[in-house]
Amino acid sequence: MRKISLILSLMILAANPCPAFSDPTPDAIFSDGAGPMEVIIFSDYFCPPCQALEPYLDDALTKLHRSGAKITFVDLPGHTMTPIFAMYFLYAANAADSFTDKLTARRILYDIAQTKAVNSEGELIRKLKENNLPIERLDVRPVFDQWIALIHRFGVKSTPTCIVTQPGQEEIVYTGSGGIPAGIDQLLAGLPPKGSNN
Repeated sequence: MRKISLILSLMILAANPCPAFSDPTPDAIFSDGAGPMEVIIFSDYFCPPCQALEPYLDDALTKLHRSGAKITFVDLPGHTMTPIFAMYFLYAANAADSFTDKLTARRILYDIAQTKAVNSEGELIRKLKENNLPIERLDVRPVFDQWIALIHRFGVKSTPTCIVTQPGQEEIVYTGSGGIPAGIDQLLAGLPPKGSNN
């Protein structure tokens, strides 16, 4: 797991306001699905364990989403470029037509972060254009505020972390690139078979 400084992270997020371009409901940008189960992924594009986890999450979160789970992404910055990557994920999510589009945006951003070839917003924009990733700008400050609230609510201090909430049950916490797949596999194994009315 990658340890982060929460105070530093919040300062970085707060230092990156942007002008308003549209006014969607903030949680509709970084969350998808109706629940009642919510799976919250706290990660950082530049965190090696998060990078190792991303291919697994792509498939596993798709299955959970199809089962009716609400999937929520929270980007925790442990790298100086992460707030910019997080902002462009939100722009891409704002332009997305589906949950699959949001996953595609995250995959592209993770791939770019792994190359370590991007050191500025301009370079990131160029890479996103090369990958034909559509974006629609918005004021990210309300989203960052919600992310900060989630980080505080669950006391998250490292990435990757996965938290599962369900009404009337205690939250479940999975951490690390080994613990999260094991936990999500258990969730998937407990889902009713396709076509079941239960």
